[in-house]
Amino acid sequence: MLITVPAKRSGDLVNTLLDEFPEFVKEAEAVYGEADVIARIETSSVDELHQLVMEKIQKLRNVTVTRTFIIIPNMRSVQTG
Repeated sequence: MLITVPAKRSGDLVNTLLDEFPEFVKEAEAVYGEADVIARIETSSVDELHQLVMEKIQKLRNVTVTRTFIIIPNMRSVQTG
C-alpha cells in the first residue's frame, strides 16, 4: 500500500501503522517519491483488506491518499507462452 501524508508526518504514520495494526502491517517505511509511506499488509481475505483500508487506515489522522496493490499469488510458477 502506498500512502500520502502531509509534509513531515511520514514517521508518525509508520509508527501508528506498526503499533495499531501489528497483525496486518508486516512492514512500513517512509519513502521518497510518489507516496510518503509504503506498507506491506497481509490479510486473510479481500474483504478483510477492504475493512482495514476503508474503516481504519483511511480514517487515520494525516492520511490523505491511499493506493492499494494486491499481489497475485503464485505468479512466479505460472508459465506463459
